[in-house]
Amino acid sequence: MNRRTVIANSLSVAGISIANAALTGCEAFLPNRQSVGNARGGRVVIVGAGIAGLAAASELRTAGFDDVVVLEARDRIGGRIWTSSVGGLPVDLGASWIHGIDGNPIARIAADNDIRIASTDYNNELIHICDDEARQPSREHVVEDFWKFARRHTQESLRTLYKRYVSESKLVDEDQRYLAYVLNTAIEHEFGADIGDLSLSSITGGKAWPGRDALFPGGYGQITAVLAAGLDIRTEHAVTRIDYRETGVTLTTAAGASLEAASVVVTVPLGALKNGGVEFVPELSPAKQRAIDGLGMGVLNKTCLLFDEVFWPPEVELIGYVGAHPGQWAETVNLYAYTQQPILMMFNAGAYGLQIETMSDMEILNGALSALAEIFGTVLPLKGALITRWQSDPWSRGSYSYVPADSSWAYHAELARPIEDRVFFAGEATHEDFPATVHGAFLSGIRAARQIVAKDERRSRYL
Repeated sequence: MNRRTVIANSLSVAGISIANAALTGCEAFLPNRQSVGNARGGRVVIVGAGIAGLAAASELRTAGFDDVVVLEARDRIGGRIWTSSVGGLPVDLGASWIHGIDGNPIARIAADNDIRIASTDYNNELIHICDDEARQPSREHVVEDFWKFARRHTQESLRTLYKRYVSESKLVDEDQRYLAYVLNTAIEHEFGADIGDLSLSSITGGKAWPGRDALFPGGYGQITAVLAAGLDIRTEHAVTRIDYRETGVTLTTAAGASLEAASVVVTVPLGALKNGGVEFVPELSPAKQRAIDGLGMGVLNKTCLLFDEVFWPPEVELIGYVGAHPGQWAETVNLYAYTQQPILMMFNAGAYGLQIETMSDMEILNGALSALAEIFGTVLPLKGALITRWQSDPWSRGSYSYVPADSSWAYHAELARPIEDRVFFAGEATHEDFPATVHGAFLSGIRAARQIVAKDERRSRYL
């Protein structure tokens, strides 16, 4: 199963469904890496070398555009796809999974380029419940009953419903903590937001590719490397101003450089747009600004730990921790199951994911190791570690988008709407069906490129 299927299975008990994506026509979204040979259009500048920007540039090159420039603020490509290393071993600090591999364009790119993927079995888990030797059978029924209860109050925040359900059902402490654990790992980790900011209606939009989730033992960066091959990418070029008052577009960088373009594709993450990282001249329309303000930017932070050897069950894929403090160190991925390397990837999302960004590295590591000691009794010496702070990252200001409880999924479509047939938008937050996913970001880049191709074809007809 993939992560949305796990949620869907829980919600289906309450009669709530999440649509699967169609399997047909996927090939149309995959760049064939060969130009059609005829130079087209004017210069296109793409802001951001994340997967949306790389997909747009690759698609435009395939369509025959020979003047495509990608400007990237960071000193690397990939954006929120970030394959780093610990002890010389690849570790994904940003996106990790293909969410639903059946028909998914990212899975197809991996297959076409002999990039190894490994499926995740979410049922292959170990769950440690603090101060409790065995999980009682009633706890699964508590989760099912909660979603039935939530269905009667689809607009209210899930935290409000959790508190009311606990009170009305008179749940014992152990069942309360287990339900909080499920809501944290299945919902808060999925959307990067606290359940107080989410409602049932806000988490059940969009679609999902069927099939299992899969990650990359060698790192997600292999996918961005394929898409980036042969492109004109200029790193450490932060765009601070986009002026579209004239017939074209003028972009200004933080270094004061100016670049003219016929069209621009803006793939700046929602968090950076919310933070005012780019000035638009004229200002964005009220409808576009409402979309930016109306969507939320979630946080999912990782703490990746390298040990000399495995001291946990090596075959288990997920390690759950129902601790005394809900939402803290609740889920860990055992990367040894996929890479045969003694690495654990620990997650914190939403409120606690934000809180750890105010802590020192040592405080974070002490918390992680304390949780592991509680689960396994003993912890071997740490050999290396990597810690993310995505909310503090000036080029993203968060991990991925979500729809708040009082907001609308329609804002994704509004954010994607082009301006003046010259300023186009891409990125996961602009995809109405697949936000918060790599394939959503990829498909949004293809969409933006095809909008520019269609614009060029219209122009050609009148020449």
